[in-house]
Amino acid sequence: MINFAPFKKDFGASVIIFLIALPLAIGISIACGLNIYSGIVSAIIGGIVVGALSGNSLQVSGPAAGLILVVVDIIQTQGVEKLFLIIFLAGLVQIVFGLLSLGNWFRAITPAIIQGMLAGIGISIFLSQFHIMLDSKASGTFLANISDLWSIIYNSVLPFDFSRHHMACFIGFLTILLIILWDMYAHKKLKAIPSALIAVIVSSCVANLLNLDINYINVGQNFWSEFYFLDFPLALEGARWANVGVAVLVVTFIASAETLLTSNAIDKMCEHSKTNYNKEIIAQGVGNSLSGLFGALPVTGVIVRSAANIDAGAKTRLSAILHGVWVLIFVSLFPKILNYIPISALAAILVYTGYKLVDVNAAKYLFKVSRGEFTIYLITLFAILFTNLFEGIVLGFLAALVKNAYKIMRVNLKIIENKEDDSVLVMLCGNVTFLQLPSLIAAFEKIEGVKNVTICAQRLYFMDHA
Repeated sequence: MINFAPFKKDFGASVIIFLIALPLAIGISIACGLNIYSGIVSAIIGGIVVGALSGNSLQVSGPAAGLILVVVDIIQTQGVEKLFLIIFLAGLVQIVFGLLSLGNWFRAITPAIIQGMLAGIGISIFLSQFHIMLDSKASGTFLANISDLWSIIYNSVLPFDFSRHHMACFIGFLTILLIILWDMYAHKKLKAIPSALIAVIVSSCVANLLNLDINYINVGQNFWSEFYFLDFPLALEGARWANVGVAVLVVTFIASAETLLTSNAIDKMCEHSKTNYNKEIIAQGVGNSLSGLFGALPVTGVIVRSAANIDAGAKTRLSAILHGVWVLIFVSLFPKILNYIPISALAAILVYTGYKLVDVNAAKYLFKVSRGEFTIYLITLFAILFTNLFEGIVLGFLAALVKNAYKIMRVNLKIIENKEDDSVLVMLCGNVTFLQLPSLIAAFEKIEGVKNVTICAQRLYFMDHA
């Protein structure tokens, strides 16, 4: 007799993921300054293609908030055509890395850099989307968004004169309030329905019933009229390959690191989950290559949708695949429904997402465990805010290398004098290189008179020729 229980679980989980994925895909597209086509196609590819090939059957892939800054920076510096070329090439690089069994190397990153990166991304998303939530335009940099913040808040909140900004502000804050209240007070059985979906539906109904004059999503009669295929001659025209190469590596690294960190988290959340990291990188590479070809956003494994998949009781990869099918069917048959969604409501979801990315407890833990790790966290965070994502991560890596180099080259020296037999015990611990010679010589020269000196090197791990 055929057992339909796993199918029922996967079917139910796929509906839940679909309801979470759709508003997020649209919101991330808008945050990147692209047509909603890009985010939705990314969700379809992440579900159907990556879900079928994935090295983790419970992981859900799609567009991720963590890559918004990278996408915006590439569009501003190199243009939209180059963006899709870069995503396509990043996918090919991921496939090569997976075939060479280099998937595990993407996990070689200190948690301090990851947490600093997430916090930097979260603050940047919060500030930029806060402007959009109020139907204003975000500035290009962290400092510009900070400097404009008070005037935007004043013009959009005080005094309340029912302007477009005030109406958008009302819808945005209503959306966030609904998310918080649903997460806190919804009945246990109802919590299976995503809070973001409830918030978008209620906010959209309020905005349309009150006929508020604010910005809404604009989709034509046929969603696929926006269909795009990468024009290679146009994308290659005038390409600065140094800039393109750096961008490819940035997208590859961040998308792969986020995917594999999500896979690692899923393995800890679910006993029967065990990720094949090289297979997962290949699957993500195929997904990103297709995303580049069809004008979609980069694909990564995403923790929110994956956790919801597990919580909903998914048993196989069918749930991830089906969620992509539901997105495909919805936008193909019911695209006009999207026109009723206010952009401020979607921006509000990303404002809340940005806030959640700043994990204060993780920062406190790093501070408690190691001041050095906390310093790396702060360097990564502020470097991302004041430069860009790539430079921030590079500076974080450099800080981590400097810290580890200091610990490796550090030697502890302890001198114990025994006055009874006029002897001295010198205990060395750590690693000794030529760089420690001045301090070692100074320490030995402090030993006065002719004495019997014993050097204990039992805990000395390395000593170079000098």
